[in-house]
Amino acid sequence: MEKLILASKKLQGSLILIYENGVLKSFSNEFKKPLNAVQEVEIKRVLQFNFSNVNTLDYASIGLDLVSEDSKNGGQRVALFCSSYKQKYGNNYLVSGKEGALLKQLPLTNDNDFEKIVTAYFDCNEWWASPKNISGLVSRINELRQWMTAPKEDSTTTKWHFPNGYSKTREQECKTNEELQAYWRHLREQGYKKTRVGIVETWKKVI
Repeated sequence: MEKLILASKKLQGSLILIYENGVLKSFSNEFKKPLNAVQEVEIKRVLQFNFSNVNTLDYASIGLDLVSEDSKNGGQRVALFCSSYKQKYGNNYLVSGKEGALLKQLPLTNDNDFEKIVTAYFDCNEWWASPKNISGLVSRINELRQWMTAPKEDSTTTKWHFPNGYSKTREQECKTNEELQAYWRHLREQGYKKTRVGIVETWKKVI
């Protein structure tokens, strides 16, 4: 079972989604304020029947943020991995029943640590980090941690001449997926995070 809690400060509460065997079983409206017609339409638009299609950016775009879940449940981590996979490859990641349990085993202080690990995993091009899947992430966690802390030669900025800060024009000028991924990595290293405003994707600096 996977449980997602999507919180809204504006609505003073959360939307709770329960998935079993990768399929939506139930959802619960725990908002203290009633939904208006527009909010109902927006939630229905981003709500996914299959867990593998869940994209946290879609919920964030309508003001629903994924929050920390009970440590006994790996749903938050699976959702983050699936979202990152789709962002990199454009395809949905098919989750097996055992993979949620695998992610629960990772000894992490908080979910921010897991987000950093997932980001690094998809940035890593070492032979042991391919192909990208949850089992590979868990089994190679020690190698990944070493890779994350090892000094690296940052040649991406000089190779492609990336500017400081986000530029939509520069992003559109990327000619290959490699260059685009390098530019996104360059932005993350500067403290930027990909977000969505309505239907438009952009990058904002996290303060």
